[in-house]
Amino acid sequence: MRRIVVLALTAAMAACGSLQPFVPDTARMPAGGLGGGMDPDVTASNLAQWAFSDSGRTYGRPIEAARAAASLDYLAGEIYTSPRWSNISALTKEQLLQGRQELRAALGVAPGATSQQVVDSLTAAGNALAAGNQPGALQALTTPVFPAGPERTLAVLSNLPYLRTANIATQRLGNSLFDSTSDERF
Repeated sequence: MRRIVVLALTAAMAACGSLQPFVPDTARMPAGGLGGGMDPDVTASNLAQWAFSDSGRTYGRPIEAARAAASLDYLAGEIYTSPRWSNISALTKEQLLQGRQELRAALGVAPGATSQQVVDSLTAAGNALAAGNQPGALQALTTPVFPAGPERTLAVLSNLPYLRTANIATQRLGNSLFDSTSDERF
């Protein structure tokens, strides 16, 4: 009997060893990539929390919408994978990933697009718009990442719908980052 138990445990442990942990697609964000701030995590969190709490905040403001969208896509991977944010709850991390999917659906992001592609296109578009370069913004959105085309994507960025999951996830993240029991505060 003991031999059967040992064999069963050995088989179970071998099976567990072959499982690969889930690691979400994660982009890199350069310092200043969102138009300001030296810490891209802090800047992205602040932008996303502000923008997704009320869709009226980005209405007619595609610069802020593009930067907030890039922020959420970036944060969903970064918060999940970075040891810096190990104190953030698993629920918040999962909600950020769900918020990323909700946002991508609203923007019409192509299935299979990487987070880096999405972040690069949206930050380039937002920064071009901030510089008064609308043709540059349209060029940044002329990519297979946005199959509906740059004009349609820019129109959505000018009138982002309310994204419930993105709102909840970014609010939870903001609360976690500033929680007095957190090891990592800004």
